[in-house]
Amino acid sequence: MKKVSLIAFAMIVIIITMVSFFYWGREDKNSINLQTVKVAQFADVFIYAPLYIANAKGFYQDEGIKVEFINTGGDDKTYAAVIGGSATFGVADPAFVAIAKEKGINGRVIGGIVNGVPFWAITTNKNIPTITEPQMLAPYSVATFAAPSTAYTVQTEMYNKGGIRPNIKQGNFGGIIPMMETGNADIALELEPNVSSAVYAGAKIVYSLAEQYPDFAFTGITTTQKTIDENPKLVQHFINAITKAEKYTHEYPDSAAIYMCKLYPNINPIIVKDAIRRLVATNTLPDNAIIKIEAWKKSLEMRKQMGDLKSLEKTEEILDMHFANKAKDIRWK
Repeated sequence: MKKVSLIAFAMIVIIITMVSFFYWGREDKNSINLQTVKVAQFADVFIYAPLYIANAKGFYQDEGIKVEFINTGGDDKTYAAVIGGSATFGVADPAFVAIAKEKGINGRVIGGIVNGVPFWAITTNKNIPTITEPQMLAPYSVATFAAPSTAYTVQTEMYNKGGIRPNIKQGNFGGIIPMMETGNADIALELEPNVSSAVYAGAKIVYSLAEQYPDFAFTGITTTQKTIDENPKLVQHFINAITKAEKYTHEYPDSAAIYMCKLYPNINPIIVKDAIRRLVATNTLPDNAIIKIEAWKKSLEMRKQMGDLKSLEKTEEILDMHFANKAKDIRWK
C-alpha cells in the first residue's frame, strides 16, 4: 500500500512539475509591473514553507510583488540586512528585534512564519522509551544546534525542569542526526523534513517540543518602522501573500507538499508530504500570520532567562500585528 501511495504521489509531482514549467517558463506580460521586494533569510529552510508556497502559487504576483531571497547564514545577519537596508523584510527569530532594541536599534515584527517550537526528538536506540517527564532524560544525551540557538535553549530548559544537569552535544545545521548515528549522542533534536526522513528510515520520535511549546514566536517577519511609515501598502501586500500561503497549506497540505517537492527534488515525496502534515497538525506552520502576545512573551522570557535579553519592558510595542490582523480573513483567487 505504501509503495502504491509513493508511486501515485510521485506521478502527481511529475504532472505538477510539467505544468509549472510551462506556466513559469512562458513570458509574463505583467511581470514588468511587479515591485521587486528583497527578503533576507538564513537559507532555504523547509519550515519556512509559506515563503516558498506563496511564490509557487503566484500569491506574491497576485499582490503585485516579485520576491528575491537573500541567504544570510544567520538570524542575526538576517536582521542586520533589514536594518542596513539591503532587504525590505527579514525572516528570522523575532527575539533578535527585541535584543537589538536594547542596543538602540528599532525594528518591528509584523507577522509569523513558524509558530511553536518545531523540534522533535528522535532516536534509533530501541531501548530509549517515549519521554513523558523531563526526569526521564537523566541517562541520555541530546544533540542540538549550538548555543544560543532556540533548540539549545529549550533543551536546556527541559533538563532544568527535571532537575538534571544538561547533557547536550552541540552540532551544526545538517550534523545533528549524524551525531546520533555515530553514537556521539543518544537523541537528536531535529527539524522537518529530517524528522520524517529519519522516521521513514526506522527511527522513532520520543518527545515533541512542538507539543510542549505550542504557542511560541519561533520565526517571524521583521521590517523597519521606516518601511511601515513610507510604504504600508507594500507591507500589507507581502503579509497578504504569506497569509494566503499559510491558509492554503492548512486546507490542502498534500497539494502544498507537491510544491515543496519542486524546491526539494532530492527528498522522497512521501517524506515531504509527511513533514508538511506534521507541521500543519501541530500548527507549527500556522494558518495565518498573526503572532499572539502570549507566544511573543514566551519567546522573550526564554531569551531573558538565557541572558540574551536584559528586560521585557516595552517589548510589546515591537509587535505590530496590524497588517496580519487585516489579512487574517483574506483568501486566494
